[in-house]
Amino acid sequence: MQTFKHVLFFIFALIVCEGIAIGASAWSFLESSLASFDQLKISSDHRARDTISSLSKSTESKLEGEKLADLNFTFARLVKVTSEDKDGFRIKDISVVNDTGIVLASSNEDYVEDPIKKRKPEVKFLSPTFTIAHRLRKWQVGTPVLLGKRNVSSDEPVLKTVAPIFPEILEPDVLLSMGVYHPQKLERVASLFMTYERGNFGQFVHTQTDLFLWIAQNNAWIALICALVIGLVHLLIKSAGSGFAQANTSAVSSSARTSSSPPLWEKVDFAQTEGPVRWQAGSQPAASQQSSPTTPVAEVQRHVPAKTEVLEKPMPIPSAEIVSQRLDKPEILDAIYLG
Repeated sequence: MQTFKHVLFFIFALIVCEGIAIGASAWSFLESSLASFDQLKISSDHRARDTISSLSKSTESKLEGEKLADLNFTFARLVKVTSEDKDGFRIKDISVVNDTGIVLASSNEDYVEDPIKKRKPEVKFLSPTFTIAHRLRKWQVGTPVLLGKRNVSSDEPVLKTVAPIFPEILEPDVLLSMGVYHPQKLERVASLFMTYERGNFGQFVHTQTDLFLWIAQNNAWIALICALVIGLVHLLIKSAGSGFAQANTSAVSSSARTSSSPPLWEKVDFAQTEGPVRWQAGSQPAASQQSSPTTPVAEVQRHVPAKTEVLEKPMPIPSAEIVSQRLDKPEILDAIYLG
């Protein structure tokens, strides 16, 4: 029974320690992941602002027909270089558009296949999301605009699971705009649009999941060691307590045997015992039984009244002399009645 109690206590301690370890790991994972996610978004937005500011400055002097080809090459080269970024910051599209919606230069070859005089306005760049750049001042960078959620493949179930915890994790594509002004006049001549991906959120989730599993594994081993220590301490305390209790019990029983207090149970033959029974230290019932036949016992005859005998006696009637003596004595009145 004691072994079962020890095992049950160890299992309970193990469950409690493992629960605390997993809870601490989950809380640490949540805090670190939220902080890392915010840092990833902020760093990507800063890189995008620096990039579009540099492009806007260099584009001001290249809006002529012969230099637009250089802009197309520069934009395409920048998109290709950022596609191999380790942090997941990828530029997907860079375009310079005039106020009528005609694309002047772009990293997308579909927009610049035709000569500039034959190009038609793109409906995409005439939407309110893009025309807001027409009101930007010089050197003013627009606010990042999310372009909507993307479809998550079935190969990324973890990304769907953590989507409610991390806002904007399913909206990695961001649009950033800036005005392009004349190099000598304070006049806006075009708008620069850059679409980029804040970071590889899938890789971020994968990295954070591996980190959580590593932390949870380490904390689980620590919890197991703590449970073993607690179980060992409990076993030692219980063993010491039971040994102390047994020692006290044996000491009390031995002292009870050596004391002169009467026993709780003693066999006495009342037929052969005269008078009240008293226990004497060192006496044994066997010795009294052996000596009782040799000791003569005086038979005590007690008078038991028969049922027919009348135990009542007549009440004494006071004589006339006693009555006269009582009458001769003066009556004593209480002081209360004397006024």
